[in-house]
Amino acid sequence: MKLEFQVNDYLLTWTLLYGASISQRIHTFKQKLWTTYKKQYNRSTNDKDEMLMDIKNYLPNDDILYNLVLETEIFEQLKEETEKHRLALMKVWDQNKKEVVKNINDIIRFPLKAKYDIVVLHPKMDTYLLSNECKSTIGWGFKNDLEDELMTLTNIVYTIIKTEMSDFEKEYKKYKEIIQAILELAIHNELYTRLSKKSNYLDGDPTLTFLKRQIYPYWLMYLGCEREDMTHYMMRDKVAFDIENYVVETQLKKINLYEFIKFCIKNQKYIIRINSLEII
Repeated sequence: MKLEFQVNDYLLTWTLLYGASISQRIHTFKQKLWTTYKKQYNRSTNDKDEMLMDIKNYLPNDDILYNLVLETEIFEQLKEETEKHRLALMKVWDQNKKEVVKNINDIIRFPLKAKYDIVVLHPKMDTYLLSNECKSTIGWGFKNDLEDELMTLTNIVYTIIKTEMSDFEKEYKKYKEIIQAILELAIHNELYTRLSKKSNYLDGDPTLTFLKRQIYPYWLMYLGCEREDMTHYMMRDKVAFDIENYVVETQLKKINLYEFIKFCIKNQKYIIRINSLEII
């Protein structure tokens, strides 16, 4: 898996036009454009999906609004700052890509695409962009991207994995909480823990906490933990359970993430044990 970080004028312009205003100056500029070019504004609303389908070759059918933005000092400054952000994200990726790829392969155990395009947005735009029709291109730019660089890589990888699994999620939409809990265990918890060398298992969506704690013993089996190693992981992650109450499912360490989710769905009646776990 390779991440290619780039800046695209059209996607940057589209996000400026249709995203939240990042300054009063830009807000005033957008209002002026809206007043004068309402037809073009309405016509270009859905351009984002087409851009993400073929980001390198995209050309708008109606370029009036885009050209008006591209010719301004506002855009020149915005692009310069976005390019700096791209270089910073690219540096973080280059420094950590070997560890990320190695651990992702070990955790999910199913193939990803050879390359993903990360189209960098201005960090003040504080958003990500996806298309339902394209799973290999993501628009990305957040204010806190450089505060915890490993978490930013984790979040990008999480977005990629979740997008790749979108068809699976639709097929098993009845069990979306189980899927979301396992995705969080895999990426936000285990991947970040491996990259940062500090446990992150108590963080995440609070609505998934109970379910994650119930799945956790089987998650350790999936990761390949032997019974004698589980106490170490419980202490590391601050999650406790009575090992003697669990049969070690040795086949779990041989399957991929899709198959583990199916296992949890199939066996949810005995996996979810009320009041059997505690935070220590």
